[in-house]
Amino acid sequence: MPPEELAETWRCCSPRLLLIARAVGEPAEDAVQEAFLQLSRQSPTPADPFAWLVTVTRNQLLQWRRSGDRRRKREHSDPTRVWFECQTPRLDDALDAKNVTDALGDLAPEQREIIVMHLWGEMSFSSIAELMSTSRSTVHRTFQSGIQAMRQRFDTETNPAPKVVIHE
Repeated sequence: MPPEELAETWRCCSPRLLLIARAVGEPAEDAVQEAFLQLSRQSPTPADPFAWLVTVTRNQLLQWRRSGDRRRKREHSDPTRVWFECQTPRLDDALDAKNVTDALGDLAPEQREIIVMHLWGEMSFSSIAELMSTSRSTVHRTFQSGIQAMRQRFDTETNPAPKVVIHE
């Protein structure tokens, strides 16, 4: 969009767009500015720029709200919550769910997610790679490094807890 046309669209549309954005949520001003930035990159220019701007602004605010909700939920979650329950009595004897949960909590988020998806979610490395938009080999390397960190934590030489054997 040519700069003169963008400036004219800003002048005539931004006050109305800001009112609509405030009805959807905050930060309305940021969402309006983000929508105009996206409009400046559109080629060709949308047939109805105002309708396009309303859609983009609304979607941006809803995305930010969902992201904030997820962040607040994570930040206010119970740190003592156990992420899984051992369902096989034999596993209960070998694994202390609290210790494993603590160990998983100490891993990098990507390692933790991949280990849980693969071991407890029974997902293949290929499925995880597709879900995370990365390669299968990256998922496998991340899994291996996370498992290695877990093995070191539960090594009988440094910790009297029983050694955990994980089949990969």
